[in-house]
Formats: sequence, structure tokens, C-alpha cells
Amino acid sequence: MADRLEDDDDWGSVAVKPAPDPKKRLAELKAKAPVRRKRTRPFAKVYLDTAARAYAALNCQKAMVWAWLIHRAWKRQSQTVTVPNAELAKFGVKPDAKARALRQLEAVGLIEIDRRPRKTPLVTLL
Repeated sequence: MADRLEDDDDWGSVAVKPAPDPKKRLAELKAKAPVRRKRTRPFAKVYLDTAARAYAALNCQKAMVWAWLIHRAWKRQSQTVTVPNAELAKFGVKPDAKARALRQLEAVGLIEIDRRPRKTPLVTLL
């Protein structure tokens, strides 16, 4: 049995490769790997005063309500915001245009409205 162990210890014929440099190997893998970019939805950044001028030129006060809602939700860091008439009046949106816009946005499922008697509505962006 001792003879078998001595025969098994003959490692001279086995070639051992040196371990590759991990940094080089990582660089090789990155070079071969396809670039995968995170898919994001396209978006637009717009100044509210510029949007208000554009929507006024297009005679579309209701579109300004949507842009204002998105901005207000971002600024407040909440999906639920109040919609006072005075805030939208600064951008040329009349109360009746605001009411029509909110009804239409709710009808297509972009927002949910909590109408409160004698108070400004609470709007949740969906």
C-alpha cells in the first residue's frame, strides 16, 4: 500500500497554469459583454411659464392643468395634491377649465379626485 501512495505522488507530469489576474479577467469580460441600458420612459422637462404660454397660444387651458398637477406632485413629493383655483389662475387657467380638465383626466384614469364640499379638491395621480 505504501508503494501505491508513492506512485500517486508523482505530480511531475501535471502542468499547472498560473491563476489569471482578476482585474485583467474582469476587463476581458466587460469588453465582451453587450452594453445593456436600463429602459426608461421618455420624458420632457418644461418650465411652467413656458408651458402656460404654449398652451395659451394653442387655446388649451386644460393641458396646463395636467402639466401643473405633475409639477405640484413632484414639488410636494406626494401623488396626492390640492388644486386651488388661485394657483392655476397664475398660469391663465380659469376655474371652469380646471373643473373640465379634472373631470376628463379622471374619466381616462390618469387621476382620482376626492371632491370635498366648499374645499379645493384633492387629486391623486395614478
